[in-house]
Amino acid sequence: MQKVLSSDLWKAVKVQARKAQQRKAAIAYVTQDLLGFRKGDALLMDASKFAIGNGETDAKLLRTLHQQGVRLYHCGSLHAKVILLDDVAVIGSANLSRSSAENLVEAGLMTDHSSTVSGVASFIEQLILQSKELLAEDIDALCKIKVTRRGGRPQEGAKQPKPEITPLGNRIWLVGIHQLAKDPPPSEQEQIDQAIEILRPKMRTPDEEFSYVRFGLRGRFALECREGDSLIRIWRSSAAKRPSSVMRITPVLLKQKKDRWTYFYLSDATGKYPEMSWGKFQRLLKEVGYKRPVRAGSVQLLDPEIADAITRRWAAAAKT
Repeated sequence: MQKVLSSDLWKAVKVQARKAQQRKAAIAYVTQDLLGFRKGDALLMDASKFAIGNGETDAKLLRTLHQQGVRLYHCGSLHAKVILLDDVAVIGSANLSRSSAENLVEAGLMTDHSSTVSGVASFIEQLILQSKELLAEDIDALCKIKVTRRGGRPQEGAKQPKPEITPLGNRIWLVGIHQLAKDPPPSEQEQIDQAIEILRPKMRTPDEEFSYVRFGLRGRFALECREGDSLIRIWRSSAAKRPSSVMRITPVLLKQKKDRWTYFYLSDATGKYPEMSWGKFQRLLKEVGYKRPVRAGSVQLLDPEIADAITRRWAAAAKT
């Protein structure tokens, strides 16, 4: 699915947002909740004193969202307008405002194109890591700012630091993985724990888990795969020779190289069918015309058209 939206932008986005399990957005200015944010969702915006005082972002709305359990982050240099609704991304011109919904001519692209969705997911997560989370006391202070619309932007003295965004990948990898026969040694577990601390602010709840894949330092996958790429993981237990299941496409959120290993940390698969059996996946590959042999330990870079075909047919193949 790939649509260019304009007059129907917010109508289509609201329909998709209601169906989504999670909503994430990085939108510069926020004065109205057009997405129906819920507990555990995430919203990044410009919540600077200037943006609040100029009426570009509504502090009282931020307080309401925070009380509902939405995670809020301030990014003063933000000008992007991107939304992630599970496996659907929206990229466009629209702020979260009544004028956007009722008066302005907006344009946006809504897509479930795998590489685009992964790029948006990685972009939002990188911003979260570098943005300030707004706590209750921060929002209380913002609510005390007098709103006087005056136009213009702050000059040099009030310039906000620009976040550093790692160049995003947009490729989809088919990767065979297996369960480790032993628990990681203490040094490796310490590395994993450090990654958990980095990723923890992104989780919908403090107890939410995520996955990681460990590879060596060499080989095309270890060298070339990066944040923004996506993985379809073929899973088998440590004792089995054949895979048991295949996990739905998920974006790489963080890549780390330490000692002998390269680690890739992934968000959990979303949607109704997060995985399917190995037999069903083999049949799916035949349906989409994928002719390369795929085995338990395969590491293959997928053609974008093949990856999109797999994504489109995933639910139908998984439930049969």
